[in-house]
Amino acid sequence: MHWIDWAIVGAFGLASLLLGASLRRVAGQSLEAYFVSNRTLGWWLAGTSIAATAFSSDTPLLITGMVRRRGIWGVWEVWALGISTMLAVFVFARLWKRANVLTEVELAERRYSGRAAAALRGFKAVYWGLCYNCLIIGVWPITGMTKVLQETTGLAREEAIVGCMVLGTLYTSMAGLWGVVLTDAFQFVWAMIGAVILAVYAVGAVGGLGALTQRLAGSPLLATIPPGPSTSGTGWLESPQGWFLGLILIQWWAWKNTDGGGVIVQRLVSCRNERHAMLSVLWFNIAHYCLRSWPWVVTALASVVLIPDATLSTTQFGATFIDHERAYPRLIPMLLPIGLRGVVLASFFAAFLSTVSTQLNWGASYLVNDVYKRFMNRHASERHYVRVARTVPVVLALGGMAVAFVNQTIGASFTWILNLTAGIGPVFLLRWFWWRINPWSEMAAMAASLPVLMTRPVIGAWLGWPANGLFNLAYMVLGTALVWLPVTLWTSPSEAQTLERFYAKVRPPGWWGPVARAAGVAATADWVRPLGQWLIGTAALLATTLGPIEVMIGSAVRGGILCGLGALGWAWVFRGLARPDEATSEPNRQLVEDH
Repeated sequence: MHWIDWAIVGAFGLASLLLGASLRRVAGQSLEAYFVSNRTLGWWLAGTSIAATAFSSDTPLLITGMVRRRGIWGVWEVWALGISTMLAVFVFARLWKRANVLTEVELAERRYSGRAAAALRGFKAVYWGLCYNCLIIGVWPITGMTKVLQETTGLAREEAIVGCMVLGTLYTSMAGLWGVVLTDAFQFVWAMIGAVILAVYAVGAVGGLGALTQRLAGSPLLATIPPGPSTSGTGWLESPQGWFLGLILIQWWAWKNTDGGGVIVQRLVSCRNERHAMLSVLWFNIAHYCLRSWPWVVTALASVVLIPDATLSTTQFGATFIDHERAYPRLIPMLLPIGLRGVVLASFFAAFLSTVSTQLNWGASYLVNDVYKRFMNRHASERHYVRVARTVPVVLALGGMAVAFVNQTIGASFTWILNLTAGIGPVFLLRWFWWRINPWSEMAAMAASLPVLMTRPVIGAWLGWPANGLFNLAYMVLGTALVWLPVTLWTSPSEAQTLERFYAKVRPPGWWGPVARAAGVAATADWVRPLGQWLIGTAALLATTLGPIEVMIGSAVRGGILCGLGALGWAWVFRGLARPDEATSEPNRQLVEDH
């Protein structure tokens, strides 16, 4: 790295720090200001912040590993999650905004009643805000940024881990969510520029897109849909297509973020109204899947030609393995000239900081609002709570660094976390649709997930099930259901008064007949239209994600058809969003009037 590159990186870091510090006074007014920006965010800023959070320093490395190991079709492990994030646009954005919570876990005491609801709120705050959050910070953004710094600067692993956390913790602690979302917008643009620059240079080094597809002609790496069974006798369900079915049929609704998830929910409830909440998640989906997929995929394909597997051999904790994820950052010193190296390295810092700052602020919101304020000190001043909130990110940063020191690969951790949280999603979905779900349902599902995951290899072998994604996910869903469903039926529902108050305020769809009648509120009128928008919107999202990639790898006709179908789908979706909602609730009238 030349001093010019370091100067660019330093200028970026200073700009991020000053932008965050400038909002210190605004964020310090109250917990509402610190954690949800006084609920005044517009859709573009909120959606860009979600997209920036999802674009971490590990994400292009994760995609590169998927493409190099499997092919383009391996990225469906990420793309399939768009099915649930599109559901958040048309169904859950409204519901979360009406619930008017400060954090996702605060919903426990809005939806349920009694000591069990309070216990669930505290348990989830510690489980997700501390344990899960430190795991996420360590295995994804810190590990990704560490590999980037090692490949581009030669820093030792320990130095890279500590160094890359200091800046993010500083401005996150000072500025709260205002600082996070505004720096996210700045960092998102920079990160996108860096990704496109590296993609252009990588493809140019191969000789252009035509040369790239010629050199990989006949390779399964160019397939966008998983191949069928091989000729070696492998059954169809054991093939990549069986794994693909597991993602499309189960994964998207079985994972923990099926109704939006913590980070998305924090941005939804920070929006100024329902319309902005819906549009924020829609913009996130477009930015995250359609705009960002192609530079990562083509760079990963170029890396296959430019960097042999043998040169990526890595030894860590006594184990030697091919670390495909290192191919992406290795292209930076290999291909880029002085100056652009600094721009692209700064783009990695942008991606890293946008994710870490969100995770630290989000985790702190749980620990302060749902643990400290709720159970430990209920009558302090707002400024006192903000002071506490500014110290918590330091604790979370230390926990994330501890995890990063023992983590090896991003991809394996990504798959493991998806499997761990598979089976929790059905309960998180049904709490909106079925009045009978109670706090014990959620606690049972969360408590069962790790034991079910640990026993899966033994039980699967005993049953003769293949070690395939479809069966693995089905096992997680069924295994956890065998715990939480009996618990639900054996325990009492929440108090009628709490359920009636929740229904009258949120107006959720589904099986709420007895509650709606008792509350004297008419059942929600039309949920066919939002579900139709979701299906067509999801098809448009996937078509416009795959279409440009198909064109770039030489399938111009197929890519053009996908882009055309995607354009038609988006036209239908946006036309539907412009029409008044047929529901007559006050929140929906506000949405229409604001539009």
